[in-house]
Amino acid sequence: MSVPRAGLPDPRASRAVLVGVSGYSTLEQLPAVDNNIATLRRVLTDPDLWGLTDEHCVALINPTSVDEVLDAVHVAASEASDALVFYFAGHGLLDDRSDLYLALPEAAGDRLYRSVRYDDIRREIVETARGCYGKVALLDCCFSGRALQGGMSGSVELADHARVDGTYLMTATAETNLALAPPGEPYTAFTGALVDKLEHGVPDGTDLLDMETLFYHVRSDLQARHFPVPQQRTRNDGQAIALVRNRHGAGRRTSGDPIEAAVRVLPQPPIGLEALLRRRPIDMYTEVQALRADGEEARGEQVLAASAALRPDQEVAAIVDLLHRQAAAADVRTVIAAAARRPPDEVLRIVDALHDTDLPGEATRLVRAVGTGAFSDAANLARLLQIGRRADELVQLLDAAFDAAQAQSSLIGLVNALWVAGLREEVDRLIIRAVSKLPSASVAALADELREVGREDAAFGLYAASAEAVANRPREVVAQLCKAMTEAGRVDDSAQVAQGVIERAHDVESLLEVATTFWNTDQAPHADRTLSRAAEVLSNAGVTTLAAALRLRDHDGAAYQLCLRAAVSRPGAAVLEIVTALREEGRPVDARKLLEESAGQAAVGTVVELLGRYGEGDQQRILRKAAGREPGYCADLLAALIMTQPVLARRFTDLITEAAEKQPELTPVIIDQLEPQAKAQMFGSIVNSGDVQALVSLLRVLPADDAKNLMFMAIEGGKPPLATIVGHLLEASSDGSALRSLLSQPVARLAVLVDRLGAAGFRSYADAAVDAAAQSGRGVHTIAHDIAFLFDSGESEVGKDVLHRALAGRSNDDLRGMIAALRQKNQPDSLIAAAEWVKKTYARIGPSNVDGILRQVGLGNYTSRKSWLQRRRQNT
Repeated sequence: MSVPRAGLPDPRASRAVLVGVSGYSTLEQLPAVDNNIATLRRVLTDPDLWGLTDEHCVALINPTSVDEVLDAVHVAASEASDALVFYFAGHGLLDDRSDLYLALPEAAGDRLYRSVRYDDIRREIVETARGCYGKVALLDCCFSGRALQGGMSGSVELADHARVDGTYLMTATAETNLALAPPGEPYTAFTGALVDKLEHGVPDGTDLLDMETLFYHVRSDLQARHFPVPQQRTRNDGQAIALVRNRHGAGRRTSGDPIEAAVRVLPQPPIGLEALLRRRPIDMYTEVQALRADGEEARGEQVLAASAALRPDQEVAAIVDLLHRQAAAADVRTVIAAAARRPPDEVLRIVDALHDTDLPGEATRLVRAVGTGAFSDAANLARLLQIGRRADELVQLLDAAFDAAQAQSSLIGLVNALWVAGLREEVDRLIIRAVSKLPSASVAALADELREVGREDAAFGLYAASAEAVANRPREVVAQLCKAMTEAGRVDDSAQVAQGVIERAHDVESLLEVATTFWNTDQAPHADRTLSRAAEVLSNAGVTTLAAALRLRDHDGAAYQLCLRAAVSRPGAAVLEIVTALREEGRPVDARKLLEESAGQAAVGTVVELLGRYGEGDQQRILRKAAGREPGYCADLLAALIMTQPVLARRFTDLITEAAEKQPELTPVIIDQLEPQAKAQMFGSIVNSGDVQALVSLLRVLPADDAKNLMFMAIEGGKPPLATIVGHLLEASSDGSALRSLLSQPVARLAVLVDRLGAAGFRSYADAAVDAAAQSGRGVHTIAHDIAFLFDSGESEVGKDVLHRALAGRSNDDLRGMIAALRQKNQPDSLIAAAEWVKKTYARIGPSNVDGILRQVGLGNYTSRKSWLQRRRQNT
């Protein structure tokens, strides 16, 4: 969506359509509307203001048909490429769905077809005029009493219904016909204020009068006259659109000028004592003391107040200094209070004089005193402090103004005054402070007022911060508010406000009403949160009762989800009760589905309990659903079943095995999390299934230790045959890598593996298994441990095979290390076997040389020489 550019829109590329209805057949006449149209057209075509040509500014007075209006808007929207303005003055009507209609002359409450549906206008503005940089809609219409029903207020509801996304909307939400068209006035109230500001400008504006500045001045004008105030809605910087130049001395205001002229009444001296205001401060105060001594306390106070209100700034500072030195604290307060009533520019000069007189504390007190007075004075002084970059005093002023406005329950008055003064950032800071300082109800009330003036972002944040107070409002009102927040992109804030209402619902009736209200306003996520709340707080009977009520309202899916949410968070007995209730209500399919899905979400303990309460068919459905859950859950459930229901544990293992065929990548994860007993049972189920393809697939993805265990279970059980397993492993990788990766088996089973591989005709792989056990990378101590184990367990042949392969190809130093490791194991047969290998391997170099090698590697006890000497001693 395009946003407005700086400067006025090009009149040649812009269009305006002004529609006014003054004469009605059945509705109240609005004669001032004719003047509205004529004057607004004159303003928009004035070359000094904007300069639309007559043909580009279409005025329709009392159009007779809907087509006449829509055709004019369509043509304008089609032609406009810079700015498009739509204005309507007349009666506004609502249908039973709260859609807004702009009443034409023959329209009535029961003849809405004689009105223009505003959504049709909005569609033309948004869609047909898509290429426009700025789009403005101005609605000067009122509602009947129905308009006030079901919304935050009638005015807010109108602005919401009339919103033009991506552009700017200003609407006069007059609540009565009198307010819309005051008797004797040439214009309706809203348009009168609008054309006045367009034609004459505003005193504190820039060269171009943007829509937001225009809005706040129009609003301030209507507030001062006690008329209903307008509202605005804006998107994508629409508030920055400027349609006219600011005629009110734009660019000529100096920093010292008051922002807004105000009629003020200042304290005057008592009659006959006027001359005291020209006396020296000490002489004036002496006379005041004399008056008090004579019992004329009030006249003395009047002299002090008049002196503060009327004397020059430095003389006021001198009076304060005198009173300060005399410790006359009460009189200082009188002077400060009277001085604070002066025009803001004069107050600022007194503040400077107090600083020059070394009275900074009294200067601060004077600034704060202005903050407790009229909002316009506080805003004007704030503007001057901002221009002078006097941040500390600005904070003091706004703090005092905030406290005073809070005490008067009129924070929005202060906010509006600051906005009119152009202090937008200060308003934002004030709003932030309001959240921390005000009670929840006051924050919500401020949010209402901010929303009415179009400050939706700030308002929505305050609604979220005061969700507890907002929750006290009618549910329909809160639902409409949540919808507006969601549409504005404030999804989290909307959820927070909705939750405040949801948490107040505790029984079937209130929860049903809250959910229905959210459904009726197209807010399914909030209705869904309501059902989650119901699943938490209602009894089993309450859940089934609410579910039945939801089905009566054609919310079958929601009813089922409610039952499911309740089931997954409750023990098995509760699930059984809910499932039984569904069956009794004639919903067996839902009952079965609920049972299965609750097993797919419930805790392990609940599922175990459910399994104990149902027959074999339902048990199988529960187990099958559970088998599809995450690996950690499956591991926990299997462990629990092994402890409590072994038969079901075996069935569950079989189901997990079946699942492995479809998702083999999950099975290793499940197995990894199983306790040893559960893991052994699962491996047994896999082996007993006889599915060699599943077994081989699993062998290839399991961690090494688990793969070895599974492999040996298959070998020892002979099912499937080892030859079949090896064949499939060879098919999986033609180079045999898939098989070789499994051959470095635990040495306790190495002999079995070698024997089975050899018997199956896979001698080369038996050799590979031995090679794997003798690999030098395993370390001499590990290899020595395995060799000793084989010799000790009666598997000396395999032990010798591993030993010979471990010794082959090693240097003398490496051999010495291996022999030392074997000696530590205290297994003499392994040392004898090592000496025999050395003798056989090095026999060609002669006995004496072999003996030398034996001594070098640590086998000196087994040399030929030593053996001869031992035999000789035995013979003698």
